[in-house]
Amino acid sequence: MGRRYLHTIGKEEALQKVLAAIKPLEAEEKILVPSSPARITSRPVRARLSNPPFTCAAMDGFAVSFEKTLDADLTSPVTLERETDAVAVNTGDPLPSLTNAVIMVEDVEENGSAIVIRKPAYLWQNVRLTGEDIIEGEILFPVNYRLGILDLGLLMAAGIRELWVKKKPKLLIIPTGHELVDLYEHPDEVVRPPRLIDFNSYTLSAMGEEMGFEVTKTEIARSHDELRSMAKRHFPSHDVLAINAGSSAGTEDFTESIISEFGKLVFHGVSMMPGKPTMFGLIDGKPVFGIPGYPVSAAISFRTFLGAVYEKLCSAHTPESTVTCLTPYKLPSSIGVEEIMRVRLVSKDRKFYAFPLHRGAGVFSSLSKADALIRIPENVEGYDEGEELRAVLLRPEDEIENRLNIVGSHDLSLDVLRDMIKSRYPRLDLISAHVGSLSGIMAVQKGVVDLATTHILDEQEKVYNIPAAKRYLEGRKFRLVHVTKRMQGLITAKGNPKAIKDIADLARKDVKFVNRQFGSGTRILLDMMLKEKGIDQHSIQGYDREESTHAATAILVKEGVADAGLAIYAVSPIFDLDFIPVAEEEYDLLVTEEFTTDPKFRILMELLTSAEFALRLSELGGYNTKDSGKVMYVNG
Repeated sequence: MGRRYLHTIGKEEALQKVLAAIKPLEAEEKILVPSSPARITSRPVRARLSNPPFTCAAMDGFAVSFEKTLDADLTSPVTLERETDAVAVNTGDPLPSLTNAVIMVEDVEENGSAIVIRKPAYLWQNVRLTGEDIIEGEILFPVNYRLGILDLGLLMAAGIRELWVKKKPKLLIIPTGHELVDLYEHPDEVVRPPRLIDFNSYTLSAMGEEMGFEVTKTEIARSHDELRSMAKRHFPSHDVLAINAGSSAGTEDFTESIISEFGKLVFHGVSMMPGKPTMFGLIDGKPVFGIPGYPVSAAISFRTFLGAVYEKLCSAHTPESTVTCLTPYKLPSSIGVEEIMRVRLVSKDRKFYAFPLHRGAGVFSSLSKADALIRIPENVEGYDEGEELRAVLLRPEDEIENRLNIVGSHDLSLDVLRDMIKSRYPRLDLISAHVGSLSGIMAVQKGVVDLATTHILDEQEKVYNIPAAKRYLEGRKFRLVHVTKRMQGLITAKGNPKAIKDIADLARKDVKFVNRQFGSGTRILLDMMLKEKGIDQHSIQGYDREESTHAATAILVKEGVADAGLAIYAVSPIFDLDFIPVAEEEYDLLVTEEFTTDPKFRILMELLTSAEFALRLSELGGYNTKDSGKVMYVNG
């Protein structure tokens, strides 16, 4: 099959074409009320009964005629005979005839066959009138209303056992790719290159069900003929088809030919990132989507287009939850394409700051970690620092607000701290944004965060963290709390095939290096050692290849993309790599003085000084926790 190339259209134009091509479904079904949450009403829902269905007591006490109580006061109590003037009732009992008020049992004095009251009652006191809540025949919910869990109770209180709702649109998902492995169909299969685990189709299925579709996921189509056969066999009984991993311009991406063979291709390519290869067509008047294979592209494309399709088919609308956020620093973007950026939100002083996550279309962890999505229009070349944006929330706002936010240097000890926090304090969380030591300090300087991790060695003083913090936070009150000492070194493939011994070997012509991002403590340490040895940075192959974490560095060495990288010891056993130590460094936590009064800070200190923290880091290796939790420096 020859290679085809995409002709992109704007996202809004693409959505207009999709929505213009489909019509709302008319099919409806009658369901029992307990099954109604998240369903869309197809007819107005009227109350069968009033609630309460009769006038009743709202409290335990005595039903009386209020007129007989009007003369009661503290000095002249009124006595009422039981059964004739005062009838004992419980909450919910029908109000006895000739009574129109209820006196609570705690407001009476019982005296044999009578009760004594010292204040008058008023008309309908502690009484629920017929239809106070619901009136028989009133419209409880209009057509095209999405029912919620609390609506279920209202429906049953109104005497409704069943109701008419829109039938769920039927969505067919066909995963494609000869290299894919289904973990559930072949649970014992060892996944080795070039095989890949199919998790896209499971993710998209769950997303579709959450939207409201009735989802059918087929087996993996491993060839053009299998895809053709599955589409021909299953699609006639479905309303929407989504073919995953067959929409890019590669030679084995054959979704376009299937759409063209059985129907009409409307567009192939949308100027949004991620999600550019998305395609849309019609087969027998029904929508068919080619969803990109890259995981983040797949999820963003599916959310964007299938969510809109569901709303059109069911005449429903699900508003997005959004918050206003600020950019902590400049966010560049490419003009001519709408970028949907995954971000971590940091809450500080009732404001949210958006820290971008990895932008790669294949980095699914960035979507799992994301708190929100920010849309950068195709005619905007990014945003400057401090700009106010709208972010679409992916998790509850209170969850984002109730956590420890750490910005700065990456270390595995942060993962340990997070696990300990979630174990001991389930309502709390710890989230870290790996932007590098220097950027972490600058975030504190700007007032964006209260906590930053750092391991910057000062070139002149040969002291970690204190000089840098004093330099950038002049006039600010802060303290440095020690997290751990850790061993930094060169990591190489098992057996060290290039016989790398020290930093000087990085300048060899046969050695490929992978670096850490500018501003990270590891990068600063490397540059300092290169300077001391008189090695030109540009003589190192791969010096400009940057990664933001120690684990990412280790993966590139493990995969043979690089021969060496500078990283902490703890990642070397995880990836079965050799380690050549070069320095023991101080990994500290920068804390604003105002945050030290926050209860969350006390929790953090409790964990840092715990025996469990020391034990878990010793199991990782390459750490020294003797001074963990110690305040190393106080400024102001």
